Amino acid sequence: MPAEDLAGYLATGRSALRAVHLAQLAARKSAFASILDMACGHGRVLRWLKAAYPDARLTACDLLPDGVDFCRNAFGATSVYSTPVLGQDMFPDRYDLIWVGSLLTHLDADQWVNFIRLWHDILAPDGLLVVTTHGELVAERLRTGSDYGYPATSVRRMLRSYDHAGFAFLEASAEEIDYGISISKPEWVIHRLLSHSDLRLVLFTEALWANHQDVVAVVNRPLDPRMAERPE
Repeated sequence: MPAEDLAGYLATGRSALRAVHLAQLAARKSAFASILDMACGHGRVLRWLKAAYPDARLTACDLLPDGVDFCRNAFGATSVYSTPVLGQDMFPDRYDLIWVGSLLTHLDADQWVNFIRLWHDILAPDGLLVVTTHGELVAERLRTGSDYGYPATSVRRMLRSYDHAGFAFLEASAEEIDYGISISKPEWVIHRLLSHSDLRLVLFTEALWANHQDVVAVVNRPLDPRMAERPE
């Protein structure tokens, strides 16, 4: 984020921690021994997680090597340098908390599937995954002219796909912006996350992160067969 917007920078991190706390309460988690911040940047959220959970082992992952290096040096995080194809063996831990802020918001549907599979594989038993998405607030802003830097004709096509299928992705425009954008409805997001049968939904809140992105949280908690029994 721009260095001159210090108040906005701190508010974004604080808002992320609030979202994590709400998900933690919903999941009935008392503590986190290991935390992964994926798409960590230069630690706008990780600094808050470090302060809130000082005893947790931290891992920082991003495509930006200097961001990962900063998080290692400033917060003692283990470094994972992201690549186009990430595998479970790249991560040194299984995580009680995985925070993913504004990553899926820039990816197409097939990449969602790959990342959700990865997070499922590196979640510890009873681990909590908290991710952010672009939902109806962003779609409404796009409808009313906030084009986020994308061509208006492409945005209109994107919104038609979103209204019809519940998800849409717009590729980067080399002339105007260098990353893609996705919008997704709650039911579409939840369906993808719950494709793994041992993940349980604990939270979905619209525009919770920085009054902009939706927050969804699932916990790696297989259903207790006793809870599924019907009374006679």
